[in-house]
Amino acid sequence: MLAEMGKLVDEGKSDDYVVEYYVDKYGSTVLSAPPASGFNLTAWIMPFAALGVGMLVAIYFARRFRAKWAGAKEPTVDLTPYQQKVEEELKTFTPED
Repeated sequence: MLAEMGKLVDEGKSDDYVVEYYVDKYGSTVLSAPPASGFNLTAWIMPFAALGVGMLVAIYFARRFRAKWAGAKEPTVDLTPYQQKVEEELKTFTPED
């Protein structure tokens, strides 16, 4: 392919001609980016569509779980015995220098 391209360039053919020559010979698969028309348009649209759907699914589950977490009650624990114990120990605490 490189030798063939070098020959076309040496003949003074334009860049557009060389590109068209290879597209005619091998099809649009030789292009680094598919043309944005026909079935190839899906190659341009699908990544963005998949990203959008993924974001919508993530938002749906985030809202669903946030509602669950907000509705969940924290267990009630009586902390007064522990607070009294801490206060008693702080009274007997003498810092060492």
